[in-house]
Amino acid sequence: MTRKQVAFIIVVNAVISAAISLGVVLLVGRPPEKVSTITPTSLLPATQPVAVGSTPTIEVVIHVVQAGDTISGLALKYDVPEEDIIAASHLENPNFLQVGMELIIPIGGLPKVTSTLTPEPTATETPIPFEPPSADMTATAAAELGATATPLPTPLPSTGDLKITISEILAPGQVDQERVVISNVGDRLADMQGWTLSDNEGNVYTFPNFRLWAGGSVTVHTRVGQDGNPPANFYWGKLQAVWSNSEVATLKDAAGAVIATYIVGSQPN
Repeated sequence: MTRKQVAFIIVVNAVISAAISLGVVLLVGRPPEKVSTITPTSLLPATQPVAVGSTPTIEVVIHVVQAGDTISGLALKYDVPEEDIIAASHLENPNFLQVGMELIIPIGGLPKVTSTLTPEPTATETPIPFEPPSADMTATAAAELGATATPLPTPLPSTGDLKITISEILAPGQVDQERVVISNVGDRLADMQGWTLSDNEGNVYTFPNFRLWAGGSVTVHTRVGQDGNPPANFYWGKLQAVWSNSEVATLKDAAGAVIATYIVGSQPN
């Protein structure tokens, strides 16, 4: 065998070895594909405590809000607690749903997650004595002291003072414009299904499945219209005006108890 033949064989072997090495590097060095999963922690507010290592996946539905949609209605439709829809969608005002907005519906509800607290290490230095506030500390000072604490997540307003008022009745006598504004000025939500709004002449409007959250308001129009368009607006379906000056409007709950009254043309009682 000549020197040229030997050199040719060496070069061929080197090329083959380099090709094999390059193929191995490309195969091993390929980054793994990303797998996206939805976990409860991605749906909860940032202030919600989450257990360490608790990341089960859940099924969600993206619901596009249509005219007439309400949180209570969607909760009934998907069999999901209202509180879970509000938490998953990060809604600041559950009474205000805009047509076309997307809501996250956690099918089956969000799993209950709890926080895992890490115990604090024992201090090695002598702690500084703490002097509790004196008995004569003013309420203002105590409030300022408490304001420095880390705020806890705001609980859903299911308890507390229920206070619903008839805020105003606008454009009485004009069927195409007159409307009644009812506001929740208390601390908790009001389940208004079956509540009634009536006048002195026996005209009665009965509320459908609707919940009015603390700080929210609902408007009842006399004229014909589509409930929920815009959100938190309902329509009596009358062809003639209902309200007149000095007439008394009465709001009752489902049991028939008077919740609020209002004299048209004056301030609410």
